[in-house]
Amino acid sequence: MELTQHSRGTRNVTCTGRGAKAATIGLAAMVVLASAVVTGCGPKYPNCGTDSTCQSHGEYCLNNKCAQCRETAHCANADSDACVTCEGGACGRKPGCCANNLDCASGKKCNENKCIAECQGDADCTGGKTCSADGACVSPDAAGSGCSTDGDCGAGLRCAGGTCVNASGECELIDVNFGYDEHTLSADAQSSIEANASCLKEKGATSVVVEGHCDERGTDAYNLELGNRRARSVRKYLKQIASKRMKIKTISYGKTRPTCESASESCWSRNRRGEFKIKAAKK
Repeated sequence: MELTQHSRGTRNVTCTGRGAKAATIGLAAMVVLASAVVTGCGPKYPNCGTDSTCQSHGEYCLNNKCAQCRETAHCANADSDACVTCEGGACGRKPGCCANNLDCASGKKCNENKCIAECQGDADCTGGKTCSADGACVSPDAAGSGCSTDGDCGAGLRCAGGTCVNASGECELIDVNFGYDEHTLSADAQSSIEANASCLKEKGATSVVVEGHCDERGTDAYNLELGNRRARSVRKYLKQIASKRMKIKTISYGKTRPTCESASESCWSRNRRGEFKIKAAKK
């Protein structure tokens, strides 16, 4: 090997003989090593550069972090529910928004995506019910009922005694309940998920949405995130035991969809839940 001096003071290395051969081999090895480093050391979950890093978790790349969504279209039911939104990488509900009467509290109905009084007079009520002073349709045997007709209930449900119930007589999906301010799964919660996995198989379902819900305590923002964590905990366990073909999405409703409204632990414990909704296949 010899060194040659140039006018600007830089030095070039010129290899000859065995030195040239060794240098060539060494340079080739460095190129191979560098290539392996570049191809094998990309971002690791939850860090990301593209969506491909997040896909196995059903997520999307947002600001170099895997998130539940990057835009509203990534959220479950976004194509059919005007209240669904993506905020800060998490799917949730627009505050105060409703898509149907089931989104509203008892005695309220959904009108142009807002919950309003169910009635203004007796003429607005059906089934022999009358309009109460607070704008709710009531009857002596079903005061504060959740429905008055089958149309008040969702797909696969019917109205019975003022409550939406399963119309088919098939197995029913049950709620997965959580402790106060918790998103980890108890043994009972795992049993509920296992029962739902069997029911989903019986129904031949291939796509399901897991909803995360909270009780009324805490801020809207906190409960929205807590609902997300609960839904994801259920999704993670369900993926381990359900069919590999099952598509599972999650959404949080925070505290906007309570099953009951009394300020008691018995009611709050019912509202702290993960709820399963079968997603109909697109035609």
